[in-house]
Amino acid sequence: MMRLVWLILAFAALLSTAAQAHDARPLSITIVEQSADLYRVVVRAPPTLEVENIPSIQWPADCEVRETAGLSLAPGGISLIACPGGLEGGQVRIAYPVYNPSITTLFRIQDAEGAARSAVLPPDELVWTVPEAPNWRTVARDYLKLGFTHIWEGPDHLMFVAGLMMLARRPRRIFLAVTGFTAAHSITLSLATLGLVRLPIPIVEAMIALSILFLAAELARGNAKSFSRRFPIALSFVFGLLHGFGFASALQEIGLPTGELAAGLVFFNLGVEAGQIAFVLAAGALVLAARRLAVARNLSWPRAAPAAAVLGAYALGVPAAFWFLERLSGAFAA
Repeated sequence: MMRLVWLILAFAALLSTAAQAHDARPLSITIVEQSADLYRVVVRAPPTLEVENIPSIQWPADCEVRETAGLSLAPGGISLIACPGGLEGGQVRIAYPVYNPSITTLFRIQDAEGAARSAVLPPDELVWTVPEAPNWRTVARDYLKLGFTHIWEGPDHLMFVAGLMMLARRPRRIFLAVTGFTAAHSITLSLATLGLVRLPIPIVEAMIALSILFLAAELARGNAKSFSRRFPIALSFVFGLLHGFGFASALQEIGLPTGELAAGLVFFNLGVEAGQIAFVLAAGALVLAARRLAVARNLSWPRAAPAAAVLGAYALGVPAAFWFLERLSGAFAA
């Protein structure tokens, strides 16, 4: 048993180290049209990227680089490029000098009238074809994908959902808990994205880690009469409000298309929900498979469930405690 506990702790510590990538920004390339066929480009590389591996950007053949400050880790390189006929339909390539560091790339292009388009490229894609002027269909497709990608790149949000599932246990209670979480983070995501409510992002990120740590503590106690176990929907709603501010910070970084503001917000939120539902279904399938395996091996699932909950509490609590201390110290250092 102790070997299994140490294995869970080692896995959780490894997860906490690997998940630092969620706090780091992707490679961010922002292109702003200054006048006809003239663009200002701002590139920001994440802190995890080594100086010797800072990428170069290759523009379409007919583009000319007028000015450049090179790229740096912070605040970012700024360039001025001229592209006769505009960038729409052209290809922008990213070239890493040493190796592909397997980070996502966030592209954002804004025209002279303020209309913006965004795209997130997975680590294995290093070429972006600049799209034509957006309409609601392209906005719906792109922001649905952005929301889905964000939830799966954010292990802290998924770990909170996993904790809710372990706390609620029964399908109906899981449904209520996840519904409360969904309703709450949809509210604060909308309010924060529209600028109606603002909170310091470093503090929000620290409190998100604390919410996971709280769930881990509740699981470890195993008190069936606790408020969390009796009213999971109330708990998930309160913490969901907090997580919504985390989603909003990502959406604010990406930006919303000026002409299709409502579509961008709605479909980003739907993408987050689609990613969350996919996770719940996958986790539920794993639990069902574990139960069937226990039955096949003549093991008592009711007896094994409490021990599994404790091990799950450690798997959630160790990285959450690490994130909380790291993010809290970062918030006060900023």
